[in-house]
Amino acid sequence: MHRPAASIVVLALWLLPSATAQTKNTASTNKVKSFDHLVINVSDIERALTFYKRLGFTLINEDGWRKGQGQVSIKIGENQKINIHKQDVVGPQNKPQDIGPNDKFNLAYIPLAGDADFCLVWGGTIQEAQQHLRDSGVDHISAPRKVTGARGPATSVYFRDPDGNLWEFVVYPLPS
Repeated sequence: MHRPAASIVVLALWLLPSATAQTKNTASTNKVKSFDHLVINVSDIERALTFYKRLGFTLINEDGWRKGQGQVSIKIGENQKINIHKQDVVGPQNKPQDIGPNDKFNLAYIPLAGDADFCLVWGGTIQEAQQHLRDSGVDHISAPRKVTGARGPATSVYFRDPDGNLWEFVVYPLPS
């Protein structure tokens, strides 16, 4: 009977530094204020741009991208964007240790078109979001659903882009 008690004490002492480290990590994570950008991988950038323009998204640097200067992005809100990458730009061979100073170090190792899932806050009603999709020639893939988003209870409608990426417009109730 003496051994199990000693084992519990040893286990508790072993876990104590982990708990302290976890608290420190949580505290430093709280410094994160918002998203800057996300990336969506597509198989055909031209087709993707046509689709996103049809939905009314504002594109950033489309002209520059067409001239080979940087990447094209979708503007989201005031200070966020979704960068559009072509699926076959990089591969598993591009590990950090293999990348030179002029290589595209900022791209995913194994990007796949159709593997993204985005939720965007819609600034109107869910019915307006559905109508916007219809007017844009985009089929929504579900009836409006009750969800719990980052801000709490909400209603969402879902649709897919040409590569099969899942998009969601979420509507939160107005404050009372």
